[in-house]
Amino acid sequence: MSEDISRNHDIEMNEEIHNRALFLIEDMCYLMCGSLLIRLGMPAPNREMNDAFSRELEREREYDHQELDLVVQTNVPLLNS
Repeated sequence: MSEDISRNHDIEMNEEIHNRALFLIEDMCYLMCGSLLIRLGMPAPNREMNDAFSRELEREREYDHQELDLVVQTNVPLLNS
């Protein structure tokens, strides 16, 4: 999965992408056979990195929706002026 992402030249392959791919694979593996990757001899995803990513994503989503709506309503009519 992470190698497919690396074929897209606009995306930089890094440890975070590799870790995210491991999480997706582990989720599928757990659903299919009830086992974690480490038990199957594969590298396990870094859970601490995922927690840090989740906190960063949550911070990015913390914005005032009403204020953003007001900015959009005010500025969209100006686009066609």
